Amino acid sequence: MENNLSYRTKHNAKVIAAQWGKSPNDRADWYKIEDKADGAEILIYDVIGFPFVEAKQFIKDLNAIKAKTITVRINSPGGDVFDGVAAYNALKNHPAKITTRIEGLAASIASVIALAGDEVHAYANTMYMIHDPWVMAVGKQEDLRSIADVLEKIGNQLADIYTGKTGLEADTIKEMMHTETWMTAQEGKDLGFVDKVLDGEGKTAKYNLKNIYSNVPENLSFEAQLKTFTAREIERVLIEAGAPRGYAKMVAARGCTGVIDDHRDDDEDAIINTLLQTIKGEKR
Repeated sequence: MENNLSYRTKHNAKVIAAQWGKSPNDRADWYKIEDKADGAEILIYDVIGFPFVEAKQFIKDLNAIKAKTITVRINSPGGDVFDGVAAYNALKNHPAKITTRIEGLAASIASVIALAGDEVHAYANTMYMIHDPWVMAVGKQEDLRSIADVLEKIGNQLADIYTGKTGLEADTIKEMMHTETWMTAQEGKDLGFVDKVLDGEGKTAKYNLKNIYSNVPENLSFEAQLKTFTAREIERVLIEAGAPRGYAKMVAARGCTGVIDDHRDDDEDAIINTLLQTIKGEKR
């Protein structure tokens, strides 16, 4: 395993973070743990693992939990495969009864972590996605052949996890991975990935997924997600930027569709920053 982590350089950290629209200096906590009287809760709501907080710290924090039940709430676009598999194994081996709950999106390696639960729950409006592992690589032909061999091994290991949960044939799972398969909660249940579909609605994913994946459903496009901003949310941002309350209410009532159309490739923070700059007079 350690030999496969040679990619964790400062340069690659910048490249990988940028792919997710982040900086490695963010040191984002992709998980939060809260011990409660009636059980522990783990929130996984961001990009998993390197170049941010690595699985070693997650496992240390997880092993400190003494509760008899753990609920793992998931809304993640994926992340580092080695950190994700390490987190999956740590959860599987924890003595507590674990329920994983998909609250928005369980894509890529997050779809593996979701299967660590003794029971896998998902809100009806959530999505689940599996795909072949991939990597950004530069090197000589020998280097690239070696990387391809490693990816094949990783893919087979992930397929084993999926088949172990669903009972589907390995060839079926591998084809689903190869074609990047997106599933609704009900589709995931029908295929054996999900044990129970929950009533109600989970969270909106709000990730720029088209920069990462090939077959993102239209309802998960970043533009569609941004249109879920409420008037109250837009008004709050404008007031925080110093706009008069009446002006903020007027702009919020009109929505931010125009801003979205002008920034179709930007992330949510860029959209908000544009609004802030405009109100402050920094952008004309």
